[in-house]
Amino acid sequence: MGSGAPSRWQAALRLGRGHPRKVILAALVLLAALALGFADLLLAGPIRTWAERKINGNLNGYTVRIARARPRIWKLALALDDLVLTQNSHPEPPVADFGALEFSLQWTQLMQFKVAADLTLKRPALHLNLAQIQEEASNHVSLKEQGWQRAVEAIYPFKLDRVQIQDGSMLYLAADPASKPLQLTRVAMVAQNIRNKAAAQGSYPSPVTLEGFLFDTGQVRFQGAADFLREPFTAALGDIRLERVPLDRLTPFARDYNVKTTGGLLTARGTVEYTPKTQKAHLTEVLFEDLRVDYVTSKATKAQEEAHAKQALKLARQVRNAPQLLIQVDELKMSHSQLGFVNEAAAPPYRLFMADASLKLTNLSNQANQARSEFQAQGSFMGSGKTVISGAFRPTAKQADYAVHLQLDDARLTDLNRFLLANTGVDVADGLFSVYTEITVKDGRVEGYLKPLFRNLRISDKRKDKDKSFGKRVEMHLLQMLAGLFKNRSSRQVATVTRISGATSDPKLSQWEAIRKLIGNGLAQAILPGFLDKPQGDKPAKPVPHAEPKAEPER
Repeated sequence: MGSGAPSRWQAALRLGRGHPRKVILAALVLLAALALGFADLLLAGPIRTWAERKINGNLNGYTVRIARARPRIWKLALALDDLVLTQNSHPEPPVADFGALEFSLQWTQLMQFKVAADLTLKRPALHLNLAQIQEEASNHVSLKEQGWQRAVEAIYPFKLDRVQIQDGSMLYLAADPASKPLQLTRVAMVAQNIRNKAAAQGSYPSPVTLEGFLFDTGQVRFQGAADFLREPFTAALGDIRLERVPLDRLTPFARDYNVKTTGGLLTARGTVEYTPKTQKAHLTEVLFEDLRVDYVTSKATKAQEEAHAKQALKLARQVRNAPQLLIQVDELKMSHSQLGFVNEAAAPPYRLFMADASLKLTNLSNQANQARSEFQAQGSFMGSGKTVISGAFRPTAKQADYAVHLQLDDARLTDLNRFLLANTGVDVADGLFSVYTEITVKDGRVEGYLKPLFRNLRISDKRKDKDKSFGKRVEMHLLQMLAGLFKNRSSRQVATVTRISGATSDPKLSQWEAIRKLIGNGLAQAILPGFLDKPQGDKPAKPVPHAEPKAEPER
């Protein structure tokens, strides 16, 4: 800098001499800021101890530990960092930890002579195990008496109007360490106007938005409103969306009920309402994709299965027509899935399944004033038999009320060998199996028929039966002879029709009619594939015309 140029200090001194009041004011502001900053540092420890004591004094059954406090006296703000919340009865692991709780004034409201505050929860992480959940479920202390709201209000003098969650998470720690955790992550939530005391009865004055990721990749969104002052706990109403939530995390829970699941994605959309008096869920769409489900029964789990069945019946009675509970599903779909039944109690064990299954179910409700639910499904039985099922039912009826139409075409009998051995002691070497049935159950009665067809049936085979005993081989030859006797020569199929009629407690199967038609099929007119015509008056039912399957050469 040249000698002729005035220095910065000289310029500042000249400015100070010309405006002494401004200099004094600036100095006072600087001193005040330094004093307040020093006060923040000085009071951080005592405020942390005071806040911890106030929160724990209002909580019932829980304890909080605070790592540090960051008061900002100059802007009437307070931040509490690294809070750890433990359940007194099960302190390990901690129930939750919070990166920070930040309280601040809404200065825009203050400009309008209104006092309102914000609370921002940064990185709140809730993690629970089964023991902690059971303790909470068995706790007879109400949510209000647990003191959560009082604990928050005790450490900040201004009433909260807006609550925000940033990067929250919720984790369920399963008992099986090998299981993937159930978690909701990257949660962002904003709730506004939470102190609106002038809300009309039954209204929801506080807008709420929430979004996050369920099981890592599935998206969850809620947009609605709440009444945070509703007694005895908060009420909420809004639209909810689940997008492609992976279901593999639910495998450990399903296993407890003898259900084995693999893969699967869930998408759902609808409206939910949760209040102290009523709970409603109206889902416009539910979709399951790429799901494989097997129900597994065994001798070891027989008693458990019976207990689960009783629990399911009890639950069904509780929710049926429950006035405080409304469940409505407009449309439930399943696609590209597989449904199976595994019997490990049989000898040999076997599995029956429907591959490439799709389902559409409409108007499912727990209320009796709704119309009947209807369903349509199709798939491939045992991977080979094209299957179509349709019908309707009333899930809330006290007595069974349903109608089912089933058509199964050309399933390979060899795929059923383990099932046949377990139930009849006989397996087959070749053949195709079809079945057509229509059954109606209503007012305690069942009416319908069952029409099975066997085509190109071959029971005895040297290679298949070479390890069987002599008596078993003779039995297989006799069965093959009977099958040949009852087989229609033109269609090369064995078929009969069995009528089902009577009370649901004791339905009567027309066995003599089945035998008569079985013999008639072999000696006279073939029974055709397809459903029977409905009888008119006293006329017997006629088969629906179907093209005869092309005859195949005998083997």
